[in-house]
Amino acid sequence: MSGPDELSGRHVAVVGLGKGRTAVALVRFLLRHGARVTVTDAKGPAQLEEGRARLAGLDVALALGEGAEAAAIEEADLVFRIPGVRADAPPLRRAAERGVPVRSEMELFFRLCPAPIVGITGTKGKTTTATLVAAMLEAAGRHVLFGGNGGNAVLDEVDRLGPDDLVVLELSSFQLEPLRRSPQVAVVTLTGEDHLDVHDTRAAYHAAKRNLLAWQGPQDVAVLNLDDPATVALHEGSASEVRGFSLALRPRRGACLDAAGALALVDGGRSVVLCAARELRVPGRHNVANALAAAVAADACGVLPQTIAAVLRGFTGVAHRQEAVGEADGVLWVNNSQGTTPDSTIVALDSYERPAVVILGGASKGSPFGAMARAVVGRGRGAVVIGRDAPLIVEALAAAKRDLGKPAYPVERAPSLEEAVRCARAMALPGDVVILSPACTSFDMFSSYEERGDRFRAAVRAFAAPVTP
Repeated sequence: MSGPDELSGRHVAVVGLGKGRTAVALVRFLLRHGARVTVTDAKGPAQLEEGRARLAGLDVALALGEGAEAAAIEEADLVFRIPGVRADAPPLRRAAERGVPVRSEMELFFRLCPAPIVGITGTKGKTTTATLVAAMLEAAGRHVLFGGNGGNAVLDEVDRLGPDDLVVLELSSFQLEPLRRSPQVAVVTLTGEDHLDVHDTRAAYHAAKRNLLAWQGPQDVAVLNLDDPATVALHEGSASEVRGFSLALRPRRGACLDAAGALALVDGGRSVVLCAARELRVPGRHNVANALAAAVAADACGVLPQTIAAVLRGFTGVAHRQEAVGEADGVLWVNNSQGTTPDSTIVALDSYERPAVVILGGASKGSPFGAMARAVVGRGRGAVVIGRDAPLIVEALAAAKRDLGKPAYPVERAPSLEEAVRCARAMALPGDVVILSPACTSFDMFSSYEERGDRFRAAVRAFAAPVTP
């Protein structure tokens, strides 16, 4: 498919409805360009109420349930795969057997977008970095479309974009896996381990991330975390220019944390100080790294250093990511609901010098909990565990207690998030921090990590004073 005009009159199957945020933007675009659309999902109607509600009023057929899904694929001229649907899902295998092209929403956007794209991915840090980049570009007077993973539906805007605009996309491994185009500026914050429930192996997850860089040309820029060998390895075979960022090294071109503790842009022997790390209003060394990554990307787009510096000094963070939501009785309460992996919980703990009570639990994505449990027990005052996979976390915490010789470390189970807040409040002492950093997805108990974070914030603010940034 070379353009939207080729959609007219074609029967298109969209595989995967879920909650519908991605699917509905794609469906609207397909309908706008004359396609006949069927949305399919292996789940039945009762499991897809929210997604079906989002499609209300659109001239689209629904084929829900395994039998109906298979029939829809038999009639399709073109298939679109929604992020999170496994590449080996039966309808996609059947489409491949029939020789029907399988595309993705993001691949379609890349094909049609007339504006330069800054694409940002990473196991953690991509939302914060993407938000910073968009803010820096807007502060420089550019018209910016910001979207991607969990953000604005960019396909809704593609027809209104021009070559003088800029697009900033936060891209998940699900969105990158089927992609066969790369952005002009590609940023990788960190390459760890995530979504093994879908990708199965760490290697497959990394292969998906590599697509952000794999199709870049010599005029393109790759902004890479030089402190992470796995991220640097993703660039192998790519033709783009590397501009690195590092907390420990000075790149040939990029940004670093200098010996005086300042964030600086560097180019050969030249250095331009942006701000001191202590001036950042978001905690943790990982956020220093995110700031450096954003600075390099903005610099590659022509943003002046003084504009970059002003945005860094004013940035107070993104909701649900190390969000200080309240303080009571000398205890700081932090919402890190977006911390859906064990590694992200370790990073959250490392951001604070205070003893921590950690609220954990939800639906695991397949990553082991051992290292996280040792960090929690080693640093912590106690832990409260909720959700479907609570037994796995409790088992990991018990092993960590034995390994670290801390048999008295308290671990409690709670039936709800509100009860977990009450338990954590009873555990915490003045000078502590209570962190919601679940190391799991939210979908066993909530519609999203945002709902989980909102519920936590509401429960805390019932007794705690808001924290002023």
